[in-house]
Amino acid sequence: MDINKINIDNGFKLVEASAGTGKSFTIAHIVIRNIIEKKLNPEEILILSFTKNTCSELKQKIIERMEQLASYLIGQDNKKTDNTLIEWIDRYTAKDDKKITKIINQINLFNLNINKLNVTTFHGLCNKLLMDNSIELGTLQGYTIENNLDDIYEEVIN
Repeated sequence: MDINKINIDNGFKLVEASAGTGKSFTIAHIVIRNIIEKKLNPEEILILSFTKNTCSELKQKIIERMEQLASYLIGQDNKKTDNTLIEWIDRYTAKDDKKITKIINQINLFNLNINKLNVTTFHGLCNKLLMDNSIELGTLQGYTIENNLDDIYEEVIN
């Protein structure tokens, strides 16, 4: 599948595949396309995964690919930029210098706001929702979500 042809108009994507098949690569590419083509800000993007480690890797891969894109556009280093990114950006910009300048500005803005990119676990999202809406939900402030299942397993076994 050519990830440059994925329709990004509906705003929602589910990427599900076996280990080592390029899920992180695909997600990073879709994020970059949304930022450039749809002019989304980092805070308008939500990426969910199952582990904190995967979330860190995804965020890092997005940052790295954005850096590769910037390097390619300013003509610094084409060796690190993969063909998927090159083919997409060349087709998207049609080598238009004004468009390229705008994209470089978008990348700089993205880099300034990278901390607003929401890459979190399902658990982290639920915790954030509970914290942000604690008054409406009537939950106690300073609550904790128990993530250790050992006590539950022990209780079930007993």
